[in-house]
Amino acid sequence: MNSRRRIICLILLAGLALGLRVWVVAAFSGTESGPIAYEHGRIAENLLAGRGFSIELLGREGPTSQQAPFYPVLLAAAYACFGVGSSSAVLAVQLLQCVAGTALVLAVIWLAWSLVPTRPALGWIAGLGAAVYPTHLYMVTHLQVAVWAALLLTLTLAVVVSPRFRATRRGAVAAGLLSGTLLLVEPILALALPIAALVFWLGEPRRRAAGALGRVGLMAALAAVVIAPWLVRGWIVHGEPVFIKSTFGYAFWQGNNPASWGTDKVPKATVPAMLADHDGTLASTNTALWEARHETLYVDSVALTAEDYRQLARLSEPERSRELGRRAGQSIRENPGRYAGLCLRRLRYFLLFDETNPKASHRVYRAATVGWLVLAVIGILVSRGGWRAFWPTYAIFGVVLLFHTLTITSARFRIPVEPMSFLWAAAAVCPLVERMAQRRLKILRPAECPRDPFGETHALRGPHFNVSKRESRSRRRAG
Repeated sequence: MNSRRRIICLILLAGLALGLRVWVVAAFSGTESGPIAYEHGRIAENLLAGRGFSIELLGREGPTSQQAPFYPVLLAAAYACFGVGSSSAVLAVQLLQCVAGTALVLAVIWLAWSLVPTRPALGWIAGLGAAVYPTHLYMVTHLQVAVWAALLLTLTLAVVVSPRFRATRRGAVAAGLLSGTLLLVEPILALALPIAALVFWLGEPRRRAAGALGRVGLMAALAAVVIAPWLVRGWIVHGEPVFIKSTFGYAFWQGNNPASWGTDKVPKATVPAMLADHDGTLASTNTALWEARHETLYVDSVALTAEDYRQLARLSEPERSRELGRRAGQSIRENPGRYAGLCLRRLRYFLLFDETNPKASHRVYRAATVGWLVLAVIGILVSRGGWRAFWPTYAIFGVVLLFHTLTITSARFRIPVEPMSFLWAAAAVCPLVERMAQRRLKILRPAECPRDPFGETHALRGPHFNVSKRESRSRRRAG
């Protein structure tokens, strides 16, 4: 495919991705009831009201690091332009996320072509999958960081593996700026950055090891510069160092307290049993969970009492989080078997369905998830001989999966690492597509192989068919 045709195809695919996302936004517009921006929206409102980056958290209101700064600031900008909490502001952010989702599709193609440049069909298939995947269509309607985290993580990996940027100063600059911005969007994805830095370092010839280390150092330094203002702000506000967000212990407690189901939600149908048996021996069944899928509560409202809130309110925000983390650790030590069960449940939730999330019960979501998982597994098996190309995607997906299996999970936590898994799913389909593309009608010319490569019969016998055999017979007779 020449460059002009490739550009036209990319534009058409981007148009398809953007059109589908805008259509989904229009279809779901006005269907949400209640707040849809959650903590991000409340922080954005406080910013515009002059109360700073603050929120009420665990019984006390004040300056917070409960959320990374990117999304609340984005919402605050939309609220300032279109009105606080207005439907116009929400629509503006959703349309912006449609553009980000379209850019993600192009980033997936770029990543595939950089990792496997000899198989362009792999990039087209992965990009088409990213363009139409139902979860990624629906995620642009949510006022959450998932689409931005997915875009920045995919772009970061694409830069460090790209032949154009690998082992160059401009590659180090681009990767460093993207990495720092990614941390301000979703700091948990710092887990992926050492892998990205290793890939960038391995792209340098060994004879230039000093230059490679220097460029990796430049990448890390620029990422640190990007996040430095927020780190300084956190130290000033909380009186101690805080890495972007202060709530790791709090999130760990949500996923591992005696009433937890491994996420931040519990089914309402189980609440009476939890209150009667608060020591963690609650029996759970898939049937009860299925019946309660539309009736969920946040675990805080079940597991924390009024006295707990009063005690936590006396502490600073980081101390509140650490206190809850200690409680979760004590619960795990007292009942390690239950923690192992929660980890297995979170593994299933991450790869398939978060059954405590009502939206994960939708048939389209479930069918798409099963299709994604089946194709991804088949693709990993089919492409196992090319693991050297795919290993960065395996490593990043694996560390994120392990982290959320051990701590807490949710349906949205898989979205940032899903785009790289589209390459595995594409690897399952790519051989069939390439084989079909090669089945063309051919006119055999002299000296060409007389056999159709995909069958025993000839595609078309031209006038010179079998000419070599006729010439050999005539020569034998003449001799």
